[in-house]
Amino acid sequence: MKALKVSSQIEKQIKGYLTMKNKKVEFLDTGCSFLNLACSQYGRGGGIPRGRIINFVGDGSSGKTLLALEICAQAFYNIKNIKSEVFPKVKRVEIVYNNAEGVMDLPIEKMYGKKFVDGIEWIQIGICEDFGRDYMKRLQNLKPGTFLLYVCDSLDATVPRAVLQKTMKSIKNDTEEGETFGAEKAKYFSNKFFDRLCGMMAGKDSTLICISQVRERIGMTFGEKYKRVGGKALDFYTHLVLWFSEIKKLKKTYDGHTRVYGVRIRGRVKRSKVSKPFREADFTILFDYGIDNIGTTIDYVYGQTAKTIKWNNGKEDIKMFRSEFIEYLEQKPKALSRLFTKMEMMWNKIEDKTSVKRKARFE
Repeated sequence: MKALKVSSQIEKQIKGYLTMKNKKVEFLDTGCSFLNLACSQYGRGGGIPRGRIINFVGDGSSGKTLLALEICAQAFYNIKNIKSEVFPKVKRVEIVYNNAEGVMDLPIEKMYGKKFVDGIEWIQIGICEDFGRDYMKRLQNLKPGTFLLYVCDSLDATVPRAVLQKTMKSIKNDTEEGETFGAEKAKYFSNKFFDRLCGMMAGKDSTLICISQVRERIGMTFGEKYKRVGGKALDFYTHLVLWFSEIKKLKKTYDGHTRVYGVRIRGRVKRSKVSKPFREADFTILFDYGIDNIGTTIDYVYGQTAKTIKWNNGKEDIKMFRSEFIEYLEQKPKALSRLFTKMEMMWNKIEDKTSVKRKARFE
């Protein structure tokens, strides 16, 4: 029997899979310690898996874009100071935000600073093939010591080149273009993009975040009611899939006038290759500010309806209104660290008490 010839590309992918198999998982901070717990079982030091493919899914105004920006900001300001056991020391930070939708109404400079705005590469690539080629080219040229974080916002806004050409032709000829959009896009992402990334990404300090919009399955009577574009590739090649939904609008009233100042979002881990799936985290987004990590932690530890907080400052128990407690924690890093520890202990206790205790089958 003749020996099976293996192409150099396949060899690279096999080596890549072996590297990933023995690789310790590290994480990128989401900016929300409670969401970090849901994604990774770690509050501080946790988050979305670094060096993997991530998918955020949800309706409009469910926090997907803001969370992606938050992760970019956390990495931009902190990644060089994080000691990694997997990747070389970061000497250069490369963050690319592909705003395929062409809409970005958030006050980014106010929220994350001018340094962040100037330090990010903002691009708009709306053709599927061009987006795929751009990311893979950057990945191929990535050198040790360079950290690459790439966001595509969103996959829904990208269009296959063939479909765009059909659209332009139909406009010119005033004819119907046919129903091929979804099939063409799914075909590209499944057969020409995501299936190649695992081998290419292995061993490289590159994380890809793809944002998707929720689509409703019309007439669905069995199975999932909602879906997102990209075909089965996103179900297979992603390492973490987070679905988001708005729970509640936060309002304040002054002098008889009511204003919405933020929203409460629920993040649900629908798929995970790095931690336990189906964990949820409710977190708060404040307009013109971003994720309220402190407020979200207080909500989990003391409850969302708690108006006064009892806290021991190391000498005595003190009581504060919620707003006073937030100001206190902002000025007291050690106290804030204690609050995070308390949240992590509560989370871990629940995980322990709800886990199935069985004797190990193999020793």
